[in-house]
Amino acid sequence: MLDLDKIRLDLENLLLSLGRIVRKEFENKNKDFSSKKDANDLLTKTDVEVNDKILAYLEKNYPQITIISEEAEEITRDSEYAFVIDPIDGTRNFVRNIPILHIGIGLVHKNRTLLCMTYNPLSEELFYAIKGKGSFRNNKRVKVGNRTLELSDVVVRTIPDKILEKEVVCNIVGDVYQVKNNMCCHDEISGVACDKFDGFISKNSSPWDYCHFLLVEEAGGKVTDWKGDEFDISKDNIVASNGVIHEELLNNL
Repeated sequence: MLDLDKIRLDLENLLLSLGRIVRKEFENKNKDFSSKKDANDLLTKTDVEVNDKILAYLEKNYPQITIISEEAEEITRDSEYAFVIDPIDGTRNFVRNIPILHIGIGLVHKNRTLLCMTYNPLSEELFYAIKGKGSFRNNKRVKVGNRTLELSDVVVRTIPDKILEKEVVCNIVGDVYQVKNNMCCHDEISGVACDKFDGFISKNSSPWDYCHFLLVEEAGGKVTDWKGDEFDISKDNIVASNGVIHEELLNNL
């Protein structure tokens, strides 16, 4: 049996230490970067450095657990558990000196998140959730809001499928207060959990983006796939909301 409270403390210390690296490099206005899948899918030396440090730490301290990372090959173990890593969620923001980015790690069991933690080292906001124990920002419990659809700020992201994104935005833009996209899934999902946003609609992202859905569930919100079925990180589509507007969001997809 894994000690989730101990793992949380270990990950918190790790992410806080990595935050110092990211803060220092963020000040560099001329970052070197390369493109991965397309011109907006970026990779910097800081992504690689942070990823390498996370891998080294987890392999040393939790050698029995599989590791899935955005920036490295999967390290497979004979385990039903896996760490899911995003060394910098929001690399495009990082390159452009936009202070919306997170370092994130989730622990999943059979594709369902047991523990997740994501840290913005620039705002110094650290979010975590443990299954059955609530969601927290800087160790203070957070809850979703209760705004209705017409008062809601809803995030939509289906990049790189711009046609689908246009369709989804056009379907809901007249019913909500505003549609947003901060180019950082961790910021947007944690934003729903702490009542900064009211809904999050996404498709075509990855397990290291979506594993933080637990933040919303543990904050009292609702998370499903686009069909309204239970979400897990094997799926590439998600709706996370304050619960009040969930069915209305699904009806617009």
